[in-house]
Amino acid sequence: MDLNDIWQENKRFITTVGSGFLVFLIGYFVVEGVYAGDIDNINRSNSQARRKLNTEMFTADDREVAQGENDALLKSFETLTAAVAFTPRPEFDLEGRAGSARNVYMSSVDQVRNRVEDLASRRRARLPEGLDLERLETNNVDAIERNLHALDLLERVLVLAVESGVKQVRSVDIKLDPAFTARRGLGSIEKTKVAVDIVASPYAVARWLLACETPEDPGGDPSVRQQALPIDSIDARRATSKSDEVQAKVTFVVVRVNEVEDSDDEDA
Repeated sequence: MDLNDIWQENKRFITTVGSGFLVFLIGYFVVEGVYAGDIDNINRSNSQARRKLNTEMFTADDREVAQGENDALLKSFETLTAAVAFTPRPEFDLEGRAGSARNVYMSSVDQVRNRVEDLASRRRARLPEGLDLERLETNNVDAIERNLHALDLLERVLVLAVESGVKQVRSVDIKLDPAFTARRGLGSIEKTKVAVDIVASPYAVARWLLACETPEDPGGDPSVRQQALPIDSIDARRATSKSDEVQAKVTFVVVRVNEVEDSDDEDA
């Protein structure tokens, strides 16, 4: 079989392959002509980057300085956390308490009601029935713990209110941070809000709020000072019943500082 016969039998295949090879050559020369400089620059950049990866960029002194700065930041963070985060009294902490979290909470509710209502009776102050504390419909230990801490703050607030001359507590409301049940999860700062609606003289309200800044341990040793009770908002107006009294809704916060994982760790 000669070349003519081969061509006749395979000319379509040979033409297709030849055309493809020609297109490849044209594309190759076009790329080389247009992008050769860019490709060379990229290759040089890659080579330099590889060399840098094998070179020490920081000295031992640099690492020591960075470690010192990191330690200082951690210490500052711990100091700020201790100053801001709410510290519950031992009886309002689930750790070391016998029984289920729910039973511990209900027992604490009864004790707070008894203590606060007894004080209010002696001072002739009116409180909402049952302190507006409803039965928790959850077995979630984290949720119960947060409500227990809010109960601790509530007792301190109410005791200080009655002792400051507040004659009527209209309502009480506890709300966990919305992020607690959100899909995105909790942030670094979590706030449980405790709102108290009262009616009293302006003097009693001022005395109450001042006491909340430097409160004494309710029912305990007056010499033992507790942390300040942070206020989120105050809504005050003249009371409709008496012109010499004000109605004030004060919202306190139980601040909780959560550990947030580094984003690099989460991605890993």
